[in-house]
Amino acid sequence: MKRKIVLICSTVLIVTVTVCCSVLLNQTKTAILALTYRQAAEKQASLRTSFAEMCDYYTTEGDSQAVKRSLIHYCFTRFADSSAVLILDGETVYSVSQIKPEEYMELDVLNSQKQFTGKIRDKQYLIVGSQMRLGALPGANCSVYVVEDITYVYQNMHRMMWQFLWISSMCSIFGLGAIMVLVKRSMRPLGKLQKAASDIADGNYRHRADVNSRDEVGALAVSFNRMAQSVQDRVEELTETARRQQLFIGGVTHEFKTPLTAILLSADTLQNTYMTEEEQMDALARIEAQGKWLERLVQKMWKLLTINRDISLQTISVPELLRRVRESTSETLRSRDVSLEIHCDLQSLQGDPDLLQSALVNLVDNASKASSPGQVVQLRAFDNVLEVSDNGIGIPRESLEHVTDAFYMVDKSRSKKLGGAGLGLALVKEIAAAHGADMEIESELGHGTTVRIRFAQ
Repeated sequence: MKRKIVLICSTVLIVTVTVCCSVLLNQTKTAILALTYRQAAEKQASLRTSFAEMCDYYTTEGDSQAVKRSLIHYCFTRFADSSAVLILDGETVYSVSQIKPEEYMELDVLNSQKQFTGKIRDKQYLIVGSQMRLGALPGANCSVYVVEDITYVYQNMHRMMWQFLWISSMCSIFGLGAIMVLVKRSMRPLGKLQKAASDIADGNYRHRADVNSRDEVGALAVSFNRMAQSVQDRVEELTETARRQQLFIGGVTHEFKTPLTAILLSADTLQNTYMTEEEQMDALARIEAQGKWLERLVQKMWKLLTINRDISLQTISVPELLRRVRESTSETLRSRDVSLEIHCDLQSLQGDPDLLQSALVNLVDNASKASSPGQVVQLRAFDNVLEVSDNGIGIPRESLEHVTDAFYMVDKSRSKKLGGAGLGLALVKEIAAAHGADMEIESELGHGTTVRIRFAQ
């Protein structure tokens, strides 16, 4: 693109300079020749008039022909220079030039001035002449010429032509340099646009074109940056959608575990243990409750993770919420020989009971995984805070900022052994954010972990 612009501009410049110089040179040549011709014509006319007036002044009627011719010669020499020629009845009375003007120009009209220009003996000559009558010799034919060697005029024009050529060449060279510099400078914003487009094509969607000009390129840069912002927003939207869909798939799988474990344990108990009718009805009720909770949880997690964070808040009983958490985690905690202590100093909260139950179940489950057999997990509710703490292995300081990332596991081998997928805290964070609450994590390696969900007052 830059080469094309430079080539086009250079061609236009050279053609323009050439045409302008040719026109100017031709006009100058014409003006110089016209001035030379006019000066010669004025000189011949002045010579003729002055010569005729002086002859008329000094001539008397009694003078002989010889005296009159001598007088004519004398009067002409008073005004003549080396270019003047006087011919009387075909006889040259006065001439210093070696050129015979009558051979190149015939004067046949009285008092009519004629001109001739051309090359004579390898030189350029200008001849101006006219025929006149003298009062001293009324019947004689008198011709007055001015013969000018104008070779120097053509030589000067030739030198001027070379000067014009040199000046036009210098102007063209300077113009070409200026064009290259200006085009390069003008194309610099387009280069920035190209670099920005290349970076965006390579995946750097945050890159923007740094063009601040107020011309068409600046307007193009503004449109380009607006397009890049739209692309970035769309990519981030698609990335977020993909992340949430992935989180949903993993989250649903993760959340199936707790209610399914309770359902399977209750079903196994019904099949392999002798139970009274009342105990059987309690086991079936637990299976039904866990199944319904699982159904509601899947629907709400889909809405939470793939659509938006808008949930329907309602006043919920915190003691009832904690009781359901104990019920949902009792079998898992029993299998790990970990006990759960609940301390409730909060009667109600604004929230979604199923999602908050899921969050607390996840926190209790994580705490039990980190605890050793015989240890206790604490579940507390106070001052608009839901808190789960343990005295387990703790979390390394360098991992604290990553534990809420989806699929992140501090100890992969331990997590896989215990059936973890690295989604528990990520889901808790999403649920807390949907309630407008903050999630706080405090942990010390070897001394346990505390996770709080702090609701707005």
